[in-house]
Amino acid sequence: MRRRFCSLIALMSLFMASILFGQTAPRWTALPNAPVVSRHNDAYFVTPDTGWIVSGNGQIYHTKNGGAAWQLQFEQGTAHFRSVGFLDARQGWAGNVGVGEFGATDPAVLYRTNNGGQTWQSFSQFHGPAPAGLCGMHVVNDSTICAVGRVRGPSFFVRTTDRGQTWTSKDMSEYAAGLIDVYFVHPDTGFAVGLTNATHDLSGGIVLFTGDGGQTWEKRFASSRTGEWCWKISFPSRRTAYVSLQRNSLAPIYFLKTTDGGSTWQEKLFSSNYYFVQGLGFVSETVGWAGGNSSFPTYQTTDGGETWSSAGFGARVNRFRFLNDSLGYAVGRTVYKFSKPATTAVAQHEQAHARQYALRQNYPNPFNPTTTIAFHLRERMHVDLSVSDLNGRHVKTMLQRVCATGENAAAWDGTNDSGESVPSGIYVYTLEAGELLVMKKMILVR
Repeated sequence: MRRRFCSLIALMSLFMASILFGQTAPRWTALPNAPVVSRHNDAYFVTPDTGWIVSGNGQIYHTKNGGAAWQLQFEQGTAHFRSVGFLDARQGWAGNVGVGEFGATDPAVLYRTNNGGQTWQSFSQFHGPAPAGLCGMHVVNDSTICAVGRVRGPSFFVRTTDRGQTWTSKDMSEYAAGLIDVYFVHPDTGFAVGLTNATHDLSGGIVLFTGDGGQTWEKRFASSRTGEWCWKISFPSRRTAYVSLQRNSLAPIYFLKTTDGGSTWQEKLFSSNYYFVQGLGFVSETVGWAGGNSSFPTYQTTDGGETWSSAGFGARVNRFRFLNDSLGYAVGRTVYKFSKPATTAVAQHEQAHARQYALRQNYPNPFNPTTTIAFHLRERMHVDLSVSDLNGRHVKTMLQRVCATGENAAAWDGTNDSGESVPSGIYVYTLEAGELLVMKKMILVR
């Protein structure tokens, strides 16, 4: 019994280490060599390794190796860069908020590069009224870029359809006091989000829609409270999208969600307590993150925004950019990367145990409300299958009986031995069979 208990403790320690250092699921990590500033505002990657970030300090940094190292390519101290986008590895654009915002005195609202950022030049030749500043930018395809501005107004929409050779600009003051972010699902079909009043305490958030490339717009949603602005928009699919709502003070905090492609939007609760939300990004219709606060970490949801919990990373996060479902970047005080860590010796050890003892990964995972745990036995034997929390506290006895040779399974409904529901979190299931002892983790999402 003492040997079995010591083995269990040792395996639990190994398992905890694998959670911290050997996960194969994508997770967020702060890049150790990324520059730390007051806030990086945007990032754009043309390949998994090649990307750029821009900051409120008027700086543009470049990486060629997925964020392992960064080079300062450009610095314009009188500018406050809020957005960046590239058509390819050479052709890129950066948006400046313009004179009067955040101490910026540079009147050039766009900078361009034709050589991958080695040099940048200001650009001001707009067809239409010159925008006062630009905050949000979306690269729609290999020839079309759309951008909007600015926070606290005035509001403008700009667009190029010929790889930046010409830009058109539209005064948007009849629709909104200011615009902060933009996203197009098609070169002619898109959304812009922002504010109804340049005075924050008097403003509500607003969502605008265009179906003709920005020539005309219509209001799709206006929030029901004052003292907030729409800040970032994220479309993980054509039908589902989210918009963050920034409040400078007071609570509760809400966000917006659509499940019909932006035809209608619903206000949904983010937090009953105050949290300064700005950046928001979803990697799927249900899994996403929201950040912006300088004192508390970014929050995450795995159920489409129904519930949120601390993600344990990030300060002042303003933008999320995903290249696929297992790779992304976020910027704030520094740069954060969403990726699968390299397989470690600990993870390989865990995988070897799994193959040897044939304890399957539960399915589905994450789950709510029920998951199935399957295992394979080489011979008929007595089995103990149990669930514990990450601190090793017993939660549920699943099986305590003799099981047959071959495949076996048991279902867990997220309750303890008393039949009470347990909270969301990571749990451990342990199989003991003869001399075998092996465990795996699973995630319950309420």
